[in-house]
Amino acid sequence: MRVNAFWSRAILAILVVCLLGRASECMAQQSANHDDWKAEYAERIRATLENRRAQKPQFQKDVQHTTPDFIVYVPKVEPEKLGDCYNDHFQVFEGPKGMLFATVCQATCEGSLDQHVAFMRSFDRGKTWEEPRVLVGPPTFDSDKPIASWGFAMTSESGRIYVIYDQYQEGKVSTNRQHTGFMMGCYSDDLGETWSEPQQIPMPRTSNDSPDETIPPEWVVWQHPLRLGPERKYLVGVTRYAAPQLHSKYRTVTEFIRFDNIDADPEPRDLIVRWFMTDDRVLTKGTYCEEPSIVKLPDGRLFALMRTGIGYPCWSVSDDLGENWTEPEILRDRDNGTPFLHPISPCPLYDWEGGTAGSGRYFAMIHNKYNFDDKNPWQNRGPLYLIAGTYQANARQPIWFGEPQLFVDRPSGNSFYTSVTRIDGKTVLWYPDQKFYLLGRYIGEEWLKNAPKMNEAR
Repeated sequence: MRVNAFWSRAILAILVVCLLGRASECMAQQSANHDDWKAEYAERIRATLENRRAQKPQFQKDVQHTTPDFIVYVPKVEPEKLGDCYNDHFQVFEGPKGMLFATVCQATCEGSLDQHVAFMRSFDRGKTWEEPRVLVGPPTFDSDKPIASWGFAMTSESGRIYVIYDQYQEGKVSTNRQHTGFMMGCYSDDLGETWSEPQQIPMPRTSNDSPDETIPPEWVVWQHPLRLGPERKYLVGVTRYAAPQLHSKYRTVTEFIRFDNIDADPEPRDLIVRWFMTDDRVLTKGTYCEEPSIVKLPDGRLFALMRTGIGYPCWSVSDDLGENWTEPEILRDRDNGTPFLHPISPCPLYDWEGGTAGSGRYFAMIHNKYNFDDKNPWQNRGPLYLIAGTYQANARQPIWFGEPQLFVDRPSGNSFYTSVTRIDGKTVLWYPDQKFYLLGRYIGEEWLKNAPKMNEAR
């Protein structure tokens, strides 16, 4: 017995040494991977800055290329102050007293170590804007703060502004540092002048997440939530990224979330977040089905448009205010009509008369091209087109669209993570041109002239 006990202790000691050695090796490897990643982005940042500095004399001319009506922000390209060569997920929303607010995801280049969420204000209906203020995340490349991404905002009835975002946890990544993180939130009670400390918002895990529960889910919200749920509760679509072992089935899926108690002004950690079409009920269409935009139809149903990897955008309908959705179908100009071509790129859809109007008049943005011989679904997106749509009461696809109209003729870089507001009765599309300039442009009646007649399907 003594011999067995001796050898048991010896074997245990050996195992402990081996495990400690393996843990040390894993930590060293993780540190090395982090250092490699930082070195990689250091080179990308250097190249980005050199390129943008060389272009800076042309900024004031180039910013006019898309004929904007509002110039919100032209990057300073001053890395010692703020990483601002990358500006994306530009969400403008209305506040009290005619104010406009905006959140934007910034960095020196996309996905780099200084990716952060910034906040902006306009006191004169978008004519002039304050400089971006970093809310969360690292303001510069040499900061020790972890990445914060994809901020989106909601305003309660009292005027409290919530900003929710994706907070990366160092070393806890499944496939992409920009998308893997806790759901976090902060708020302001003084029109964005000061902000609370961030708090974690509970987020349920699903069978599509990593089996390693130390790795947070991978998720993105890209549109501004709208009061489309019951009793005007905020609703928004979510892109959920599947864990690597599920990639043969799908890479991304669409889910939906509703914020049930925003108007009670809770602390972020006490927000009641309801998840719909999740786990084994997610919306899918091929390997990728993501980045939904939601509009209200005149009959009270909701209509969502999503980008996919099959060469076409797809749509789905909910008849219970966002809790259940139909199987995604390919977007066509009308029932049994011509499908619209589109790569994996944003395809935002908006109500022309405002977020919750249910006006029956809509517009979306597509690229109107797809090369089926190119196996890369993120192929060059090319110019961007606007398609105008109208509600069709008796149609299977409840919004029909007219011919695509050229909106931006840049040969590339037209990945528009946009938002819409109404200013003095006019519709403004806010967009990050080349993920660089932050701009706004009126979408007037002239863009809707070639849409099908309302209820033509009758």
